[in-house]
Amino acid sequence: MSKLLILFLLIGNYSFAQTTLRGDRHIETDNFQWDTINNSPNQIFNSKIKLDAISESKAKIDIRLYKKHGLSNTDNLRRIYMLKTIWYCNEFNELNSPPKINKYKLKIKTSFDSLLIKLLSYNITRLPNQSDLKGQMRKDVQIMKDGTSTSKQIISMDGNSYTIEIKIGSKFRVYQFDNPETYAKYYDNISEYSDYLGIIKTFDNYLQRK
Repeated sequence: MSKLLILFLLIGNYSFAQTTLRGDRHIETDNFQWDTINNSPNQIFNSKIKLDAISESKAKIDIRLYKKHGLSNTDNLRRIYMLKTIWYCNEFNELNSPPKINKYKLKIKTSFDSLLIKLLSYNITRLPNQSDLKGQMRKDVQIMKDGTSTSKQIISMDGNSYTIEIKIGSKFRVYQFDNPETYAKYYDNISEYSDYLGIIKTFDNYLQRK
């Protein structure tokens, strides 16, 4: 199996918020299946905030977490990206009453280095769409004497849906999932749900509005 190693040399000192990056950063993307067509569901929102599609992003690294609120049907985007040698981080939050989109600068509570390592630990570059996991979404609840089993499934219709859009160099990837907290708790045998949830919690725990 081929292995793609992307090496970003962060030579010298580059400031990001109040942190400083030194040395080299390696991003290994084993099994990273790059997209050739951008099927992002966020094109309308991007046009509202005048943001290029992930496939057209001019950033060297671009990591976006989109959240669609189920009840209000509004969008939220938190974005971390590198232009030349400088890291930036911001948030766009859509409101219904009154209709508007607020933009915020974000800061990292620790360092970008630790944030990136954490996101990679949750396989952010390698996860599938949630729809690809449907065949695994069942849980044995009773084992019969003859060895057969009965299984149970859950479907969470309410809540929030998410999209990860990530670009490294000239390659990009888009995948979607919803209600990861509910599914991660029930389908504890499916590691991808734990990774989805871990990514969201990492954004929550590491980033805050200035």
